[in-house]
Amino acid sequence: MKPAGFLCNIDSLGRIVIPAPVRKAYDLEKGDAIELFSDEDGIILKKYNPACIFCGGMDSISNFKGKVICESCIKKLSQIAGE
Repeated sequence: MKPAGFLCNIDSLGRIVIPAPVRKAYDLEKGDAIELFSDEDGIILKKYNPACIFCGGMDSISNFKGKVICESCIKKLSQIAGE
């Protein structure tokens, strides 16, 4: 991990403010979801991008009963259902 050059404090509610230059560099906007990961070096923040539950793809995704599915997997499921 390389340092970003910013020092952030955790407030009494456990929140941190991500500085504007960092938000801009990673295309983070108000309301965006962030995933938290940990590794041996510390905590990693990553902008959440929903992916297909079957293949992990992120192109042409749709929600079906609370699950994210891509168009390609929908076609494959349709073929299986039609057999």
